[in-house]
Amino acid sequence: MIVRGVVPAELEDAMKDVVILGAGGFAREVWWALEEMNTECNQWNILGFIDENPDAKGKSLCELPVLGGFEWFKNEFKPQVICGVGGNAIRRRFAEKGSSLGLEFCTVVHPSARLSRFVDLGKGTVVCAGTLLTTQIKIGEHVNLNLDCTVGHDSVIESYCNLSPGVHISGQVRLEEAVTIGTGAVLLPAVRVGHDSVIGAGAVVNKDIPALSLAIGVPAKVVKSLDSVRPAA
Repeated sequence: MIVRGVVPAELEDAMKDVVILGAGGFAREVWWALEEMNTECNQWNILGFIDENPDAKGKSLCELPVLGGFEWFKNEFKPQVICGVGGNAIRRRFAEKGSSLGLEFCTVVHPSARLSRFVDLGKGTVVCAGTLLTTQIKIGEHVNLNLDCTVGHDSVIESYCNLSPGVHISGQVRLEEAVTIGTGAVLLPAVRVGHDSVIGAGAVVNKDIPALSLAIGVPAKVVKSLDSVRPAA
């Protein structure tokens, strides 16, 4: 079980090198979470950002360099990494690319987030400031839980899901893989959202949503079927 991205006590004073995969807005929010984690213990030495755009190399974000693309890892030691990407398809591609290079993904939990000890967080997951997770909750790998989200008891959020700010998930909800939940949406108890579906901002989900669906409104209704948004192999 991984709770709050905790490091064993004997390692708290040993700072670990980490690189953020991505260089957009969410990457900078991940940087902030890592910096805030360092206020509790000097855990992370943040080296910089990875951006696939060659023109970005050498630029500065949050007073840290854009190191280059994934080729940077081929000639350097391999620090831990974390995806700083909001979109599920690109985050999956970055995670799979990092894994193929033998990179180790850490888990990032902002110190203001609150989690019980009965929360399981998968590798590569990011829990942002103000988020609350109660008890008997399972979160998959490379999940983004953005600012001020709440997740109720016995819920399951599968890998590569993205919760926008202010999402409220009631108890016994299940999000299948790569679901996107828009800002301020509410999911009522025991609903299930199928893989790769998108729930619009402010929607209220009171019944199951099929896979590959766009659902919006109060109550949420499916308005469109989506093609697979997963990247090609």
